[in-house]
Amino acid sequence: MNPKIKRLVSVLCCAALTACAADLPRLDLFSPPMTRDNSILAQAHRIHGATPAELATEEESLQKAYATHRTEQNRLRLALFLAMAPAPQGDRTRALALFDVPPSELNGQGRNHPLAQMFLPLLQDYRRLDEGQNTSQQKLRELQLSNDQMHQKLDALRDIETRIQERPKAK
Repeated sequence: MNPKIKRLVSVLCCAALTACAADLPRLDLFSPPMTRDNSILAQAHRIHGATPAELATEEESLQKAYATHRTEQNRLRLALFLAMAPAPQGDRTRALALFDVPPSELNGQGRNHPLAQMFLPLLQDYRRLDEGQNTSQQKLRELQLSNDQMHQKLDALRDIETRIQERPKAK
């Protein structure tokens, strides 16, 4: 993930903390599955400063917790990890799917949760940007291929011109 995007996500996470401070103590979304003493900011800091091995361990822990207990708290922790972690652990598409669930008794507020409401537009924008980037990269590859073909044709014409000039003049 781009460092500027990481900073933006961190700032937005801090803004979400401020905006929904009443919900956070009771939800404690970012603490590891078995402990409740870590804050959201500590989790965000851990994600940004973690090594790939630490991120893999964290992801495995969150995946297990969500697979074992499909609670809103575990779903949101996993979604936030996937949204904030760099590749290969980060997966914005999967994070978007985890945030964008309908509200119900089983999964709580779903997409109406304040953190989901904050991250959904961002992740949707990232998806659009990624699609635009993929389209641009495809067009660039096509242009490069076309450019290479044009260079080959130009080289062939130069060879023909050189051979014509080197031919002895007929009398």
